[in-house]
Parts: sequence; C-alpha cells; structure tokens
Amino acid sequence: MNQPSVIKSAEKNARQKSQLDDQFDNNWLAQTRKDIAADLIGVLAVDENSHPDLLYGVKAFLPSARACVVLGMEYASETMNLIKHPAKYSGAVKTGDLLAPHVNQLTIEIDQANSKLVKILRELGYRSLALPSRGLPLRPGEIKASLSFAHVAEAAGMGTIGTHSLLITPEFGTRTRLACLLTEAPLKTTRRMDPVDDCTHCLDCVKICPVGAISSPVPGARYQVDAMRCKFYREKVDNCGLCQKICSYATGHSETTDGPVIATDAFQQSLADYVRLDTSGWEE
Repeated sequence: MNQPSVIKSAEKNARQKSQLDDQFDNNWLAQTRKDIAADLIGVLAVDENSHPDLLYGVKAFLPSARACVVLGMEYASETMNLIKHPAKYSGAVKTGDLLAPHVNQLTIEIDQANSKLVKILRELGYRSLALPSRGLPLRPGEIKASLSFAHVAEAAGMGTIGTHSLLITPEFGTRTRLACLLTEAPLKTTRRMDPVDDCTHCLDCVKICPVGAISSPVPGARYQVDAMRCKFYREKVDNCGLCQKICSYATGHSETTDGPVIATDAFQQSLADYVRLDTSGWEE
C-alpha cells in the first residue's frame, strides 16, 4: 500500500471513530440502560485532573480508561422492611436469612447488566472492563475499596452521600445497589437536570448503629464511619442494614424505624471485645 492510500485509510478510520464517539449522548445512555435492564446509569469522565482516588482505581484496573460508568438497581423495599435490630428482636428471623438471598440475586442481575454493557462497548471497538458489584480488591493495608462506586456515582450526578456514607439517590434513596465499569469510550459526565436532595444530617443513622460505627461528622467532613467496627459487626450478625433502613431517604417503606434503639453500653466496648463475641453475644 502506497503512502497516499495509508493516509486515506487513516483518515477514514478517524472519521468512523469520530462518528462512533458522537453517538454517546444522553439518548444513547437512556436506550442502553433499558437494553441491559438497569434501573439507573451514570457516567464520570476520566482525565489527568480527576480526583486522585478515582485515578488510583482506574490505574489499578484499566489505565487507558476515559470514562467510568455506574449502574444502579433497586433494593426491594419489602425486603428492607424486614431488617430488625438484633438486640431488640433476638430469637426472631435474622436479617441475613431474608436480606442475603435478595442481595445475592440483585448482585447477579447487576453484574449481568454490567457485562452486557461491556460487550456492547467492546463490539464498538472500545476496551472495557466490568468491576464486580461486590468483592472489589481493597487498597493494601486499608479497609477501603480500590474504587468507591458511591463516590463515582455521586460525581456522575446520581445522588449524594449521607452521614452513613451510603449513596442517596432521588429514585430509591439508600436502597440502591451499584456496579461499575471502566471503558476507553469517550463518554461524557452525566449531570442531573432536577435537584438532588442532600442528606438532612438528622443523625438517625448515628443513633441506630448497634456498635457506634457511625459518628456525627467533624467540621468539614460529610461522614465519619469506623469501617473496621462496622465490618466486624456485620460479619458477626450476618448482615445489618439498620442505617440503610432508617434513613429518611429509604423511600418506599411502610415503616421507617422500629423506634430508637441505642446500644450505649456497646459503644464503649473495644474492637477486641467485638471480635471475641459469638453470635449469641451480639444478640444479648
């Protein structure tokens, strides 16, 4: 192939690529969301000026990514209403017995939607990588995911993060399951046209936490959560979800709380005390 032919071929490929790039508008996103059966979708463009935490996650998985896509699916309010405080409902059906199967099924569905979108983007010629909705590798030496889906979703205009550190969406409140993918496709950051309600800082989540893992934020911070304490508690009692349920933005509930249950004595125990407790100890 002579040089003019090579130049023409390169120009043709560039035009085709440009045409593909131009198709990624809000209409494309809306239709794609329906095609993959996701409830919500948002995009955060990636560049060298992006937040360091976002760049850390991108570099860890797909350094060439130009956008991060977040998918959301609704937790059923009927299941959320079954969450009970173990200290108040000892002997009753445990939260994990009912919530875990629902979460597991939702995890499968949102990961499938994520994989479908990756396939669509790859068929268009863009390298893409789906990240699992749970089980994402942690940062070395930290109880912190390599990439926070909630923070990416917030930056993509899908909602805001509350005192409990959970994402609050206008559509489902705290009842939103997230998954994320990285892609080389030049998707633009999504912006909401309607205002997103912010956390009211009512501190109900602080009061309801059985182990005091959620604190009233210090000045300048939006939330203050002891991730280690939360993690150990959830592992001991087979899930929790109280802060998720009691949030005033957990829309769709026939009941929002079982009344204030504040385990003040538990707040004073050390982490080592929690680790030594068996299941019955947590429920006393």
